[in-house]
Amino acid sequence: MANENILIVDDDNNMLEVLRLRIAAKGYKVITSTNVNDAISVAKNNMFDLALVDLRIAEENGIELMKNIGRISPEVPVIILTAYGTIETAVEAMKQGAYGYLVKPFDHRELILQIKNGLEKSSLSREVRRLKALIGERYGFKNIIGKSKKMEEVMEQVSRAAETDSNVCIYGESGTGKELVAKSLF
Repeated sequence: MANENILIVDDDNNMLEVLRLRIAAKGYKVITSTNVNDAISVAKNNMFDLALVDLRIAEENGIELMKNIGRISPEVPVIILTAYGTIETAVEAMKQGAYGYLVKPFDHRELILQIKNGLEKSSLSREVRRLKALIGERYGFKNIIGKSKKMEEVMEQVSRAAETDSNVCIYGESGTGKELVAKSLF
């Protein structure tokens, strides 16, 4: 737990300090910010595993900040915090990619539970990315040997197919490398 970094963004210094103290007391490393520009800079220059973002940060929009964080670190879950909670804003936040949504004042046990669940999601996302990279190394195109014009054409088609979510049917004679081609599509 102690290795996990949490970014908290809120323009209310009192709320920010309460959150920082409560979350740090659970053993997490906490990075704080009171404005959007600083938060984006922090996101670019620091590794973190989860973000807590106020829906309204001065005149800025927390959902836009969440999207910026997502562009910088796509696997980082973001929990939106707000004192102005409505069903519409909760639905909109979730549609835009929020992992969770809490209305202030919230039960701190619920906050810690959402943090734990979000960190688990973050950890699983990193593991999936690592395993995909491992599979790519082991079964990538570079491991398929073939220099003929036909083989180059096949690899060109396989490369294009790998960039889509399409179903692919691979057929050919026994021993021609169908299984290698199939594994390289991941």
